[in-house]
Amino acid sequence: MRLRVIALAVWPLAVLFTVFVSPVIDTSPIKALVAEHASQTVTAVVISESKQVVGFNGSSQSQVEIRIKSPSSLAGKQGLLQNSKEEFQAGDEITGVITFRPSHRNDFAFKASLKHLSSVRKGTETDFFAEVRSAFSKNIRGVSSDASALVAGLAIGDDSKLSSKTKDDFKTVSLTHLTAVSGANCAIVLAAVALLLLRLPIPRRLRILFSVGAIGGYLALVGPEPSVLRASVMVGAVLVGQFFGRKILALDAISLSVIVLLLIEPWLSVDYGFALSVLATLGLLVLSPKLVEVFSRRIPKWLAVLLSVTVAAQVACLPVLLMLQPDLPVYSVFANLLAEPMVVPITVIGLIACLVAPVLPAVAGSLSYLASIPASWIVFVASTFAKQPLASISWFNGAIGIVLAVLVTMSIALLLIHRSRKIKGFAGVVLLLVGFSFFSQNASIALTKSAFYSGKYTLVNCDVGQGDALVIQSGGQVAVVDVGREDPAIDKCLEGLGINRIDLLVLTHFDMDHIGGVMGAITGREVSLALITSFKDTRPGADFAQQMLQARGIEMVQAEKGMSGNVGDFSWQVLSPHRGAPEAEDSNDGSISMFWEDKHLALFTLADLGERGQLRIGEEQQSFLTSGFGGKPVVVKVAHHGSADQAAEFYEAIKPDLALISVGARNSYGHPTMRTLGVLNSLGSKILRTDQQGAIGISETEAGLTASVSGRS
Repeated sequence: MRLRVIALAVWPLAVLFTVFVSPVIDTSPIKALVAEHASQTVTAVVISESKQVVGFNGSSQSQVEIRIKSPSSLAGKQGLLQNSKEEFQAGDEITGVITFRPSHRNDFAFKASLKHLSSVRKGTETDFFAEVRSAFSKNIRGVSSDASALVAGLAIGDDSKLSSKTKDDFKTVSLTHLTAVSGANCAIVLAAVALLLLRLPIPRRLRILFSVGAIGGYLALVGPEPSVLRASVMVGAVLVGQFFGRKILALDAISLSVIVLLLIEPWLSVDYGFALSVLATLGLLVLSPKLVEVFSRRIPKWLAVLLSVTVAAQVACLPVLLMLQPDLPVYSVFANLLAEPMVVPITVIGLIACLVAPVLPAVAGSLSYLASIPASWIVFVASTFAKQPLASISWFNGAIGIVLAVLVTMSIALLLIHRSRKIKGFAGVVLLLVGFSFFSQNASIALTKSAFYSGKYTLVNCDVGQGDALVIQSGGQVAVVDVGREDPAIDKCLEGLGINRIDLLVLTHFDMDHIGGVMGAITGREVSLALITSFKDTRPGADFAQQMLQARGIEMVQAEKGMSGNVGDFSWQVLSPHRGAPEAEDSNDGSISMFWEDKHLALFTLADLGERGQLRIGEEQQSFLTSGFGGKPVVVKVAHHGSADQAAEFYEAIKPDLALISVGARNSYGHPTMRTLGVLNSLGSKILRTDQQGAIGISETEAGLTASVSGRS
């Protein structure tokens, strides 16, 4: 019991230390470099295999972990290095200029981008486990790319090759914990090792030592993920107790793991993965047995056990899950019930494939293919449920939402474990009140949305999360500029507006957050013409979008500067890029930027065009941009979701009256940035954001422009 009380006290103390004390007492040179985003020449050793991650501009980048060797003032510091050109292997020693930035993970001192590479010396350090992981990654096979990526995620924690769509599907139905290793995988490994050891005629203490070694080896293989660290220390405590003939209760073991880890690594106190791991384990230990008793009264015992495990973990983790995404996944329990049984065979077979990969690559390929069969079932389950109506329902935003989620978790726990009828009655009343508030809020949102879509709008910035989708309606004709990442989001917006024909579909560039929802836009609708960028893009998204358009027989035209046309009363012209986009450095720089104009407003749609491209338009169109546009109000779809990559001079020239920012709530990119918001505020622009206000509708009236919003859903 004392351990549990101490664990409750240590956690908030670790939070205070990590957030307030640690930054103050940290006087290391790395702190100044990170704060100033400074660049410096370093020599560093690569200590992990390369992973593909999404860069700041949506492009794919290679990421490795590095440990600095020189200069001596930075020696030993570890961080994440991203670059788009070079591929490094574990053990490589690199020398070059890197730009330091803050790390979002507190276990790393910095995050950096490679500015200039001077030299690479291969294999100065070897890492056995890195070589095993690398061999596995090279030889993994699967029935689909997502299925094989999920095998890698569950076996060694590498989910970098999982498609963004599948990751979003997993997030929607609360299956994200299956995309990488967790404490559950650690338990599976320990159980498999224990079964093998029980068949060997060796002493009990020797079996325990082998089990400890197996857990240590697994931790070294998958890396120090917070959930695996928690599970490893917890299991280690139990095994040590067994070694000395002492029984350690599971609740005491998890309390000890929290105390030890937070004392060694205080940053874990603010890590979501660690919190979810601890809370899920507590749910399984405390709530699951009581739920089994309740469920087994009406359903078979085996199903009651499966259901109680899923529900207990969901209830215990609810406050933290809602901090990450304020939406309740409606089908999460059903999705987990169907998916969880597949985790054990995937983990075991995938791990065996990983271990034999360095010596038997063909066998590893066959085993990983076998593991991908149940993995494909999980992908199918996630995709199927994510497409269903009302896959998620909005929860309360902000601190109120977190407080109410805590009340829900505590009330359910009290109903299950407390003996007092008064306490149970009080908990039941609290649940009823929160439930009534929840359903009242969503009924209000539904009414608001219904009222929103009944309006008559010239412009509608659809709420498609972290992506772009703008609808222009005039004279019975419709233009759609980009379609967001997901099919359901853009389809829901167009259906709400009653649009069954698109006269002009503009796909500004082939980043998935602009074209991923193309099927949702064109399915069941007639599309007359599609305007696509002339920038040569070899990414899969480009092939996907063009193949979908071609399959529907939709005419495609490559945009170039000076191209023009009409949609209803709107005239439009392309401002960028030039034919073939020879000036473009990347896909963002080659995205289609356009000017639209009717009798009542002037509109700029800037796609993801960055500062360099905006300045280029300014140089080429200086007199036009400063013309005042006949005194009409100016609307701008702010470039790149409000990123910092903007030219203040461009916005100062067009002087937008209204700025639309299409951006996802609590996105990981930090969009929109304070710099961009500051520029727009300094110009007196009215700013409307989809992350705060939902879909945005702009109407033209004799008195000027009016804006309506749907509210967050």
